[in-house]
This record gives sequence, C-alpha cells and structure tokens, in this order.
Amino acid sequence: MAASLMLVLILDGIFAGAVDRVTYYMRTSPADVFVSQAGVRTMHMSASTLPAGTPARVAQVPGVAWTAPIAFASGSVAGPRGRQLSYLFGYDTRTGRGGPTRLVAGRAPGVGEAVLDEQAADRLGIEVGDRFTVMGMPVRAAGFSTGGSSITNTTVFVDLTEFARIHDDRVSYVLAGLDEGADPATVVDAIQAETAGVEAQTREEFADSEARVVTDMSADLLRLMSTIGLVIALAVIALGLMTATLNRLRDFAVLKALGARTPRLAGAVAMQVLLTVVLAATVATTAVLALAWLLPLAAPAVQISITAAAVLQTATSALLVGMLAALWPLRRIASLDAATAFRETR
Repeated sequence: MAASLMLVLILDGIFAGAVDRVTYYMRTSPADVFVSQAGVRTMHMSASTLPAGTPARVAQVPGVAWTAPIAFASGSVAGPRGRQLSYLFGYDTRTGRGGPTRLVAGRAPGVGEAVLDEQAADRLGIEVGDRFTVMGMPVRAAGFSTGGSSITNTTVFVDLTEFARIHDDRVSYVLAGLDEGADPATVVDAIQAETAGVEAQTREEFADSEARVVTDMSADLLRLMSTIGLVIALAVIALGLMTATLNRLRDFAVLKALGARTPRLAGAVAMQVLLTVVLAATVATTAVLALAWLLPLAAPAVQISITAAAVLQTATSALLVGMLAALWPLRRIASLDAATAFRETR
C-alpha cells in the first residue's frame, strides 16, 4: 500500500516541482508588482512589448518606490555539449533588479557577457569565462545563477544593452517595488488607471497566472498520469484490505455467535483500515521526501515538491476506498444467525 501511495505522490510531486521551477523567477523577485502589455498575464508562451516611457510613468504612480524595466525573449543556449531551450532576460545590471536572484559563481554580466543557470552550464559543459552562444550570438559566461532550470528549459541573464544586441531594444515588463505600507492591490488598480495599455498584477497574482498556464498546457497528460496512478493505488489498497477482512471472516462469525454485535466488528475493521492507511501514508511520504532529496543529485533539473495538501488528499482517498472495501464483506456477517454461525463459516 505504501508503494502504491508513493506512486501517486511522486507523480504529483514531479509536476508540482516543475511548476515551482517555472515560477521561481516571479516568486523570488524583489518586485511587488509586475507590469506587462495589456492582455498579457504571463511570461511563459507570451510576448509583451511596452513603450520605452512606461517605467517612468509607472514610477509616478503613488505608492511606487522604484521601477525596473526588463526585456524577455524565448530562444536557445548552446555549449560544447549541446543546446537547450532558454528564457533570455535583459536587466539593468547597475541596480540588479530583474536579474538573477542569487549568483553561485562569478559576477553580474557586462558587455558581451551573460549569466547562465548552473545546472544548464553543467549540462552544456560551460565554465565561468567560457564562450557560448545565446540565440546564435556569442557571449562569455560571467557567472552562474541558481534555481532557473527546469525539465524543459533554463534561464540566461544579460545586461539590457547586450539584450538589444542579441535580440532587440524593447521593454517587455516593468518591475515595481512599493513604498513601505502601500497596499499592492490598490497600487495595481492605480497603475492600470493611470497608465494606458498595460496589465498590472501583484507578484502572487503573476506567479499564479504563470502556474495556471503551465498546468493548462499539460492538463490532459497530467490528468491521465494521475488518474492511472490513483486507480492503481486504490485498486491495490482495496484488494489488500478486502482480502484482510475475508481472511478473518470466520473469526468475525464466531465472535458474533458469542455475542459481539455487527457495529463492534465493523469498528474493529475500521480501526484496522485506519491504522494501515496511516502507516502506509507515513512510509510513502517519508520515502518520497527522501527521493526528493536524492533525485536532484542525479538529475538536478528534476524537482519533487511534496505538499501537505497532496499527502492529505491521497491519504483521504485511500482511507475512503479502504473502508468501503474492508467493510463490504461484513454484510455476510450482519445477516448471519448466531445459531448457525459455526456451520455457515466452515
């Protein structure tokens, strides 16, 4: 049963981990508000272009402490060991706002330089100081960031002037930090009212929008995998607990013949199911948490995120199915006459 529950938790955890990686940039950004082109609510599979004067106009909105323009494009990065899909970010390296959350090696990029995620650098065989290509343009690795690689893509950061050389000189998004005590929802409404042609969202709203679009893109595959895993797990649990009750059916019949009431027998079975499912869920959760710690050592781009909600949902489903399967055979005992119990169970 623990192995079955572990299968379900792993499937949920891998997808949750992928969503965490995709939204890592938003969740760890110092910005309180993200401003994009009107109608654009995500970065993934989106294209946003803002007028050059948008950062200045947003900065004039009451409650806004600072603004930082960033440029964004999808492309690829190539090194000695191959090529990988990548998101390219251009930011103002003088302030650092909009750049990588944390550098694990090297420094911020300068002219003709870029910062690459450490996992992608390792996969592509790139060291600090090496030359590689971004969207076909040569750059030098000034440093490595962390947290920006997922199963499908990675991130590269360059200065805004370098982004203009590689791609174009547009402003894609504006990050806004708020004054202390300012209400993000109020500032969002003010930005949209005072700045034409923009879409403003709080950091949490922007990350949620990004998570939803990733979920929607893989919803069919995810639903199929989760359904298959859950059906297998629940079938194993149901068969196991039903067999446990059937194997003790003669004992239950004897106990009823000696005076035990059916509700008491059902209570004994229910307690067995509860203890079994709780123990199986505990073992499965412990095993998946250990796997979540060990897996990145072998496959750094794969992350397993286990939440209390996922564990609770899985354990509750197992408990309900287990109760039904284990208590179902007792219907034979409920209608059994005490005088014929021994003969009926031979």
